Amino acid sequence: MSPSVDLVGAGPGDPLLLTRRAARLLAEADVVVADRPSAAPVLALARPGAERVYVGRSPDGPAWSTAAIADLLAAHARAGRRVVRLKSGDPFVCSRGAEEAAALADRGVACAVTPGVTAATAAPLAAGIARGRTVTVASGDRDPHAAPVPWAVLADPAASLVVLTGRAQQGAIAARLAAAGMPGATPAAVVHAAGRPGTRVAATTLDRLGATRLPPPATVVIGGSRAHP
Repeated sequence: MSPSVDLVGAGPGDPLLLTRRAARLLAEADVVVADRPSAAPVLALARPGAERVYVGRSPDGPAWSTAAIADLLAAHARAGRRVVRLKSGDPFVCSRGAEEAAALADRGVACAVTPGVTAATAAPLAAGIARGRTVTVASGDRDPHAAPVPWAVLADPAASLVVLTGRAQQGAIAARLAAAGMPGATPAAVVHAAGRPGTRVAATTLDRLGATRLPPPATVVIGGSRAHP
């Protein structure tokens, strides 16, 4: 059997929002590689003897590089272990799952993808926000190799913009949208731990977004309208 890795979406963090396939793969895994200890409720579904490895950012240093993660996954897979790479939300929605899948392919390791519930849908629901006529999902990470962000297109107050991994850039994102013409009174919200029992929502407006802080993990929702209190 050729070596392979299961790239699994952990959803927003509540084990009840996992797919049945994701839960089964965790229960069968020999090794589970996750980004952060906050995934503990989901990781608890892994079998007791499974090895757990964290490769995300920690207080002691930066996150592992994509190449280093792929090397780790490939080594376990070539050793005949059942490997689950657990990614927050959906692996291919602002989660760099595609990059890891490509890196595994370069190493001759196959990759099967199990989708997950992304915070791009869980956060507006948790905040009680009815999304606009169009919805755009963007990454808040500053990637020097990424294409320029079309702020003028995203600054439509009738649409909805969901920013993942953008907590550190909230003020800068708000300023760019305002410069592109989005009104300062456009409704916005910061959602902490969307879809988990400890979900918190801070409702605000675009002009106050930079000063509206919640602890990570946090998702920013801009535009749309309140569906319920």
